[in-house]
Amino acid sequence: MAPPKVKDVHLKLQTGHGPGQTSIAYANTPKEISLVTSGADGRVYLRDALILEPQCSCKVDTPPATILAVDPKGKYVAVGDDSYVKLYKLPSLTLERSACRFNLTLRALSFSPDGTKLAAAGDDNLIKLVEVKDGSVYRSLNCDDYVLALAWDPDAAYLAATLRTGGLVVYDTASGRLEKRLDAQCERVDYSSLRRHAPSWHPDGGSVLAVPVGAEGDVALHERLSWEATGYLSGEHRKAVNIVAFSPNGVYAATAGQDKRLVVWDVNSVTAVAAATADEVMSGLVWRPDGNELAMVGESGGVGVWSGVVPKEMPGPAVSAAELERLQREQERLADLRKRGEKAEREAEGAELVPPEGGEIREEVIEEMQVEEAGGGGAAGGGEDGGAGAKTAGAGETAEAADGAEGDDGAEGGSGRGGRGHSGVNGRPAVRTQTTVRTVVRTVVAPPAGPAPQPAFQPGATPAEPGRPRFLCYSLLGSVSSRPVDDHHVIEVLFHDSSRFSSRVPLLTDYYGFTKAALGDKGVVYSSPAVKPDPAEAAAAAAEGGAAAGVPSLVMFRPFDPWAPNSDWTATLAEGEEALCLATGSTFVAVATSRQLLRLFTLGGAQQAVLRLEGQPVAMVASGGQLAVAWHSGPPNPHTKSQALSLSLYDTLSLVCVFSQPLPLSPGASLTWLGFAEDTGVPAAADSDGVVCVRTPDFGGRWVPVFEPPAARRASEVLWPVGLSSEQLYAVVCKPAEPRPQVTPRPFYTPMDLCPPVLALDGGAGAAAEWEAKALLEAVKLSVLRARLEAAEMSGQVEEASDLRHLKNQGEAKHDAALLKAFQKFVRAERHSRALEVAAMLNMCKSLSGAVAVANHHQARGLAERIAVVLEQKQAIMAANEALVPGHMDTYAQQHHQQHHQAAAEAAEQHQAAPAGRSYTPIPFARRGGGVESAAGELGQGGQAGGSGAAARGTQPLGPADLNAGTAADGGASGAADRGGLTPFADVVTAPGSAGLSTGPKSGRGLPTPNTLLQAATAKPDPGSDSHKRKQPGAAFNNPFARKAAKLGK
Repeated sequence: MAPPKVKDVHLKLQTGHGPGQTSIAYANTPKEISLVTSGADGRVYLRDALILEPQCSCKVDTPPATILAVDPKGKYVAVGDDSYVKLYKLPSLTLERSACRFNLTLRALSFSPDGTKLAAAGDDNLIKLVEVKDGSVYRSLNCDDYVLALAWDPDAAYLAATLRTGGLVVYDTASGRLEKRLDAQCERVDYSSLRRHAPSWHPDGGSVLAVPVGAEGDVALHERLSWEATGYLSGEHRKAVNIVAFSPNGVYAATAGQDKRLVVWDVNSVTAVAAATADEVMSGLVWRPDGNELAMVGESGGVGVWSGVVPKEMPGPAVSAAELERLQREQERLADLRKRGEKAEREAEGAELVPPEGGEIREEVIEEMQVEEAGGGGAAGGGEDGGAGAKTAGAGETAEAADGAEGDDGAEGGSGRGGRGHSGVNGRPAVRTQTTVRTVVRTVVAPPAGPAPQPAFQPGATPAEPGRPRFLCYSLLGSVSSRPVDDHHVIEVLFHDSSRFSSRVPLLTDYYGFTKAALGDKGVVYSSPAVKPDPAEAAAAAAEGGAAAGVPSLVMFRPFDPWAPNSDWTATLAEGEEALCLATGSTFVAVATSRQLLRLFTLGGAQQAVLRLEGQPVAMVASGGQLAVAWHSGPPNPHTKSQALSLSLYDTLSLVCVFSQPLPLSPGASLTWLGFAEDTGVPAAADSDGVVCVRTPDFGGRWVPVFEPPAARRASEVLWPVGLSSEQLYAVVCKPAEPRPQVTPRPFYTPMDLCPPVLALDGGAGAAAEWEAKALLEAVKLSVLRARLEAAEMSGQVEEASDLRHLKNQGEAKHDAALLKAFQKFVRAERHSRALEVAAMLNMCKSLSGAVAVANHHQARGLAERIAVVLEQKQAIMAANEALVPGHMDTYAQQHHQQHHQAAAEAAEQHQAAPAGRSYTPIPFARRGGGVESAAGELGQGGQAGGSGAAARGTQPLGPADLNAGTAADGGASGAADRGGLTPFADVVTAPGSAGLSTGPKSGRGLPTPNTLLQAATAKPDPGSDSHKRKQPGAAFNNPFARKAAKLGK
């Protein structure tokens, strides 16, 4: 089999019917051209010919309804209802009457060209010809087997039928005589087959009858009267053809085969001009009577329209014969003009090229040659490259110039006798010059085309499919589903935790056509789209001097547990305004509209605010008193194919905009979900690549990717996000064929652990990547808790601050636990510098003590000493911060701070009493206050005075000046007394010259940053000190592993 000769386009059909045999036809209704479809689900739909949305529907009594035929006048549609032929009026699809009845299943219908007669056939081995006006059967035609398809010729003189056995029969409809029988034309099929083998007559009076033949995908063209095959359409299909259909003017024919391929043929040249592939075998195929479109239905129930079937440079499939002749003359004239224009372009010099906006002109020298010429002192013209659109010297010109140069050389060599040879002006010898001939190609490069802006969507909603239920909203709280029932919908609200509300939410009978919903703790809000007035009604109203009114967009809110009657309310939007996004929180209802307006309502329906958005809304979600709105900040990026979106977060309780910043997505991706983390309340977003990001307060408020779908599962699974916590993503796992969950059976969501996209670095330290990812997640959660705690303390909310302080301590413990796991992996891999950097990120002194123990256990003495420096600085600063008791704290908190300050003072006295010249290693996991000993050499000369100063001041809080007041230059003793016993740490921090280090910047909460602690730990030691020298194992004090040091020292 030869390969296809034309390039295929892919057709994506939308679901229209259930799986099985289906039918389709165009109907010329009084208002417009519409599509009529029927299928195995027993439904008959009248659809919009452009968007395929059902405008009207009906259901047969005995499904399936796999066959239909439309009256050419657009008055009736005949439908096969099992063994009955029923006539429905168009466009209302109301039952008119039953035309005839068969004993067995009906399989084929066909109206005569004038619409007065109807041919019907099925498994009865009989074809009945029915008068449409009274339903009487005026003639019956006998067949040897059951009929697959019927086709009435344009003159109503013949009726062609294909049989199950593969034969073709042609009847004279006037006499009922069998005109011709051709056996073994089509493939033989069994009784359960979905094939049709539908023939088609040429529209010019039926001069040609096209019939599918054989299993090789050919179509035979039979001549009228002789019934001989005069040609074939072959070479494009790999399997048998199921349907063939001539275009309205007969210039083209469309075929659909069992190989799921559609081919459009030029009948005159018997060549393919266009082709397409689909995901299912076509069961019906029909040309649009007045346009360049093909409508089709598949055996899986899909419905689609192929627009622009015939290429633009060819005549359209619906133009008349006179128009075809005129187009042919016009094409000849244009071809002549094109030839003249190309000749003029070749003769023109310096033609200017103007690139389109955003485009450019690229030049490329594809050939360059040196040509010698004879002249009177100048180079030949035309060799240089001109301006924009300069003349191009082709390969032919170059060859001619070169040949001319060679001829000149030969003539000069042969002119020694008798002649003057080549002479210049006035008899002087000619000057030999070289000319550079370049071939330059100039290309006009158009700007890249960007994607279309993403339409607005509702997080947790599934798209609408005709005749199938859908989710209007699905979240961690519950779901809102809509089911079609006859001429309305039924909306059901269900909660995952049924005990959360006092009573079950009653079903809502929806006559408004709600398409969006948002579920909240207090109620549910719905919205319906705006419907424009019918064009015919608008024209009639305009003729009468009035105006036809459409249906405005409607917003409805229904509370769950109202305390007063009539608590639900509706709001009708103005004409030209439509609700695009909905959200409801603890105290408000928000509606974002097509006019870029954000309308805020109270739960009772009072209008709280009307704000103007900076761009068209895309998605919106609420949590408590917070409202997040995603909107278009500009056109999509044409290079990365990414949407340009921004996110604004509003606090509806305090009436402020918390932030408004760009919302970054993966390159080429679009936004698919928007929400809040359930436990931390931070905004979160997911894109079409499956990447989930959350916003952290760190780095000025940036987005952190916390989840990416595993690469091994991307081809077999699609994650449909439902909710998010600080540790897990909740999503419904779907198949790629159905990327969204169905209402029935009820879906369940799966928790998946979050994992930022960290890297596994070199060596054995790569095993720490898992704990680094865990630490990053805990850091995001901890930064949120710290920001909330700081805000609570600033606003004086004592109880909330106490709760947040407890949560912060827990978060710091979890963060440190993950960091210590990674620290241990780095120490084992002997990545000590990386381990020290991780230790500097630890939050608690207890964790730093644990890091020292781990380092000593692995014989990393240098690392342990540097972590000890970090620990000493951190303990001293934390003790000083605890001494600064905030004025808004309660009595218990003040007593707690005073106790810690007293413990710090007693520890300072013990440090001053320690003998000089000894260094100590911190006890692992020692208690705060007295568990860390400082080097006595760091005390200076003011040790005794420092101790007395501490005793004199008692437990009075220290101020910031106490940490920086009085250095060694002030006398030592007085400085130590003023600092209240904190001389060791104060000397290290405030005297960088003596300690050989700088404290660096502090964080906003008074603690040194990890970089500052690292600077202290990695500072070069004083040349006069021996602290940097390696200690012998027996010289370490307070080391729990000292007894093992003698063995490990080897």
